[in-house]
Amino acid sequence: MNPATPDLNDLYFFAQVVEHRGFTAAGEALGVSKSHLSRRVTELEGRLGVRVLQRTSRRLSLTDAGQELYVHCRAMISEARAGEDSVRRRTAEPTGLVRISMPVALTDVVLAKLLPSFMRQFPKVQLAVQSSNRQIDLVEENVDVVVRGVGFEMESSSLVQAPLCSTRWSLVASPAYLSGIGTIDRPDALPHNGWLIYAPISEPLVSLRLIGVNGEVAAPPVQPRLQSDNIATLKQAALAGMGITSLPLYACAQEVETGALQVVLPAWRSREGRLAVMFPTRRGMMPAVRALVDFLKNELPPLLG
Repeated sequence: MNPATPDLNDLYFFAQVVEHRGFTAAGEALGVSKSHLSRRVTELEGRLGVRVLQRTSRRLSLTDAGQELYVHCRAMISEARAGEDSVRRRTAEPTGLVRISMPVALTDVVLAKLLPSFMRQFPKVQLAVQSSNRQIDLVEENVDVVVRGVGFEMESSSLVQAPLCSTRWSLVASPAYLSGIGTIDRPDALPHNGWLIYAPISEPLVSLRLIGVNGEVAAPPVQPRLQSDNIATLKQAALAGMGITSLPLYACAQEVETGALQVVLPAWRSREGRLAVMFPTRRGMMPAVRALVDFLKNELPPLLG
């Protein structure tokens, strides 16, 4: 063996000798001879060029170098065991309760359609679904999986954020409303009033940011007639002919297909939402949580992208 290449077995044997306070006890625990352990530790010291154990006929103790090495050996063994546990959990059958939080519109329009498929695929998993647009603390609120826009602020570095997909937003309105305002073929032809704006009521808007196919940006002035952070409310108002609104296409695909709503300025998008799935660190992840995360990664992008 190359002297620069660590022998992980020797490191493990060394750690066991320390933990069992001697070669004899460690040998009995491991099922190997005392002389074998002694030889391996001696070889380890030879490669390192330093003593890690002080041996006398009465006692065994760590040198300063040995103490430092032992700290790293314990970490190595802990990581190895965690890796084995993680793989075992991955191959175990998903069971138990998984708590998931998703934006209201996604829950109503998309997740409600997908959940029966997941439940058939994993019959031993129970789901608790929260519909919410607010920022939540996964750990404090005991939530396993959260889907939010990428702007969602993670409170803890122990959380993992994995991208899901982009969601295209477009301007839509009813044919009846559009028939009364004339042709709209460019952003500056949009009306200034009669807007149904998606935004928190604490954020007054005076213009709408639009992005063209080549990345150009327009910001026509708008005067909201209705402002809400609820997509269903805005869609119903648009269907009733109350004005133009900005909606994610997944939330109004059926209405656009039937002609109940028409896309205004199809070459321009009113928002480019990006969704991510967030969950506690992968280490120790329950198989049921992993199954749901993988399911969302596979099933959401085709519906939302």
